[in-house]
Amino acid sequence: MPVNSGVICLHNGKPNPNQFHKDRKLTQIKSFDDCIDMAGNGKKHLMLGNGFSIALFPQIFNYKRLAENIESDRIKLLFEAIDTPDFEFVMRRLLEAEEIVKHYDSSDGITSHIHNDIEELKRTLIHVISKCHPSKPSEITDHQYSSCRTFLLNFEKGNTYTFNYDLILYWVLMHFHDHPELKVPCDDGFRYPYSNEYVPEEERDLSLHWEIGRERGQSIYYIHGAMHIFSDGSDIEKVSYTNLGVPLAEQVRQAIDEDRFPVFISEGSTDHKLARIKKNGYLSRTFSSLKSITGNLFIFGHSIRDEDDHVFDFINQNNKGLRIFIGLFGDIGEPHNQMIISKVEKWRKSYRGKVFEFYDSSSVDVWGRHFHA
Repeated sequence: MPVNSGVICLHNGKPNPNQFHKDRKLTQIKSFDDCIDMAGNGKKHLMLGNGFSIALFPQIFNYKRLAENIESDRIKLLFEAIDTPDFEFVMRRLLEAEEIVKHYDSSDGITSHIHNDIEELKRTLIHVISKCHPSKPSEITDHQYSSCRTFLLNFEKGNTYTFNYDLILYWVLMHFHDHPELKVPCDDGFRYPYSNEYVPEEERDLSLHWEIGRERGQSIYYIHGAMHIFSDGSDIEKVSYTNLGVPLAEQVRQAIDEDRFPVFISEGSTDHKLARIKKNGYLSRTFSSLKSITGNLFIFGHSIRDEDDHVFDFINQNNKGLRIFIGLFGDIGEPHNQMIISKVEKWRKSYRGKVFEFYDSSSVDVWGRHFHA
C-alpha cells in the first residue's frame, strides 16, 4: 500500500534493506520491541496518527472528502469565505445566521436559502460517511481485533491519544469490553447522567455524556474529536456501542436530524486547530491532559506534520522528562521520513536533555498482516 500523503503507514512491504541499514548508521533506528524494553517499567503512552487506520482500511473516512462531495457552488464559496474546511464550524455559523436573519428577513427568502444550505451540508456529511467508513464493526476480523489488542496492551497503564476521527480504535476497545479476561483497560470519560438515579429505569437517559469534573480516570483521548462524539452546542454525547448494530449512516443521520453534529476539527492550520480546541470543553481538557503525562510516549502512524505543531510543541514544552519514540516507515531516504527526522533534530536542539528515539513502524504487526492461515 502506498504512503498516503506522506503519512506513515504500516503494510506488508519491506524497506530496502541495503538503504535501511546504511542510513541506520546516521539515524539510529530501533525495533518496536527494543523501544518497549527501553521504556522498562515506566508508564507508556500511545499517540496514533491516521497510518493506524489506513493500514487496515486504505479508503477510510476522511473529512477532506467532505469538501470534495459538496455539489452546491454557494456552499463551496461559503467555505472559502469563512476560510475553513471545518464542517462543524460552518454548520454552527449557518444555524446562528438562520436564527438571526429570521428577525430581519420579512420575505423569508434569505432564511429559506440558509435553511436549504444547512440541509445540503447534512446530506453531504451522511453521504461521505456512508461512502468512506466501514458501516459495522464486523468488517474487522477476529484475528485483526486480536492483533490490535496485543499492540494496545503495551500501553494499558498509560493514556492513548488519537488524531483520527474514525471509529476503528473505539471498535477495537469495545470488541473485548464484555470479556473481562480479554478487556483492554480503557476509559473515554463518558458517563451516564447523574440524574438517572432519580428517574425510573424505563425512563432513564441511556446515552453517554462527557462533563468536566466527571472524567476522572479517563485514559482514551480523541485530540481533534471523532465522528461518534456529538454536540448540540453545549452537551457532549457519544454514540453508544450497544447501538452499533445499526448502520453508521443511520446513527449519524438521526443525530444530525436532531441538530447534534460530530465534534471534530478537520484539516486546517495549527493556529486554527488550537483556536477551535480552546472553544470546546472536551477538546480543551483532552489537550491540557497532555502536559501531565510522564514516562514514555510512542507515536505511531503520524508524519509529525506542521499542521499538528500545536500538539507536539505543547508536549515538548510541558513534559521535560518525557521520552518520545517516533515511528518511521519505509526507506529512511524517502522525503516523508527525512521531514520527520529533520523536525526531530530541531526538537533535540530546542529541548536539550530530552530523549527522542526512532523505531521501525513495520517491526510491530498491529493488524496481523504477517499472519498466514
